[in-house]
Formats: sequence, C-alpha cells, structure tokens
Amino acid sequence: MNAFIPLGIIILLFLFLVYLLLDFIMIKGGANAFWDKWVKKTLWMWLPFYGLQRLIKEVILKKK
Repeated sequence: MNAFIPLGIIILLFLFLVYLLLDFIMIKGGANAFWDKWVKKTLWMWLPFYGLQRLIKEVILKKK
C-alpha cells in the first residue's frame, strides 16, 4: 500500500506536466499568453508570500 503513494505522486506529476505542455501548444498568443494565464490561475498561491516579503523588506527592515 505504501509503495503506491510515491507511484501515484509521480504519475500525477507526469500528467500535470503533459497538461502544461498541451496547454502551451494549444494556446494562441505564444509564451506570453501562456504565462499570463498561469500567473492568474496561481495568483492566490504565491501572492501572499510575495506580499509578506515586500512588507518585511520595505517596512520592518527599512533603514531610518
């Protein structure tokens, strides 16, 4: 049973990479349109970390 978990993760990762490749091939507008689409889809995931980094850099570590 435990051997199936890593295998399942590898298969899901492979399928996701195939999906990304097919999405890149099918999209009209080239690489810029592809990245714009994926940035919008994953914005909720990376934006809080980026905002926290900027907050620390610009407010907390700001030299007076």
